[in-house]
Amino acid sequence: MSRFILYLIILFFSWHFSFSQNWNTPKKSLKPVEKRHAKKTNLGFGFGVTRSVVYLARNVKPDNDATGFNTSLVYGGSKLLRICLEYTRYAKIDIAPTWYNINANTIELNAQALARFRSKKAYFYPMLGVSYNTFAGTYTGINDYLNLGKLYEKNERVVASWIGINVGTGYEYYFKPGSIFLDYKMRIGLTKGTNQINIQDVCISAGLRFNLRAPSFYSIFAYKGTRSRYLLDTSDED
Repeated sequence: MSRFILYLIILFFSWHFSFSQNWNTPKKSLKPVEKRHAKKTNLGFGFGVTRSVVYLARNVKPDNDATGFNTSLVYGGSKLLRICLEYTRYAKIDIAPTWYNINANTIELNAQALARFRSKKAYFYPMLGVSYNTFAGTYTGINDYLNLGKLYEKNERVVASWIGINVGTGYEYYFKPGSIFLDYKMRIGLTKGTNQINIQDVCISAGLRFNLRAPSFYSIFAYKGTRSRYLLDTSDED
């Protein structure tokens, strides 16, 4: 009996000592993980050459592609997405004997989703965007296999513009201080006269891009950064 009481006394003091230790030990508070935003991102200036059918619905002959000069401005790329603003001016061509003195240009804005290779020196990116396209040429009506005579008069100077949805893919390989790129795009739009949605343009672009580091959207528009730019003698306690 006495041995049993002794065990109870030892158990009580052991439990009491353990409880007091846990009670007096300061508990570690779990701090929320702060979301980090990149303060710098990529800014690239590109120059290249584009090969395009210009306006597929008006091109009455095969192998009559136009060559153009392409310029681009790329912003972003620190994470998944970046945006690309492009302008292409095509050299004057003839699609004889139906079209002469054809001028065309395109301005477009695309979003590119970046898939990085393990070496981090190359990107593969599908793209989606919108474009504004213009096409101007003299229509003769000769050998018109598309029956465009119901839309235009013979020897008429035709000026057409259309909005396209861009779908494509690209590849970019980096080296200091720039990169080389290769893009393939299709432009989908509404065909005049038929009111049907078709592929209006298919093009391939290649060129060089020079890349710089620039402030990210977050560093430009963040609350603290904006406040410190416009208010003097402020602190976080205000």
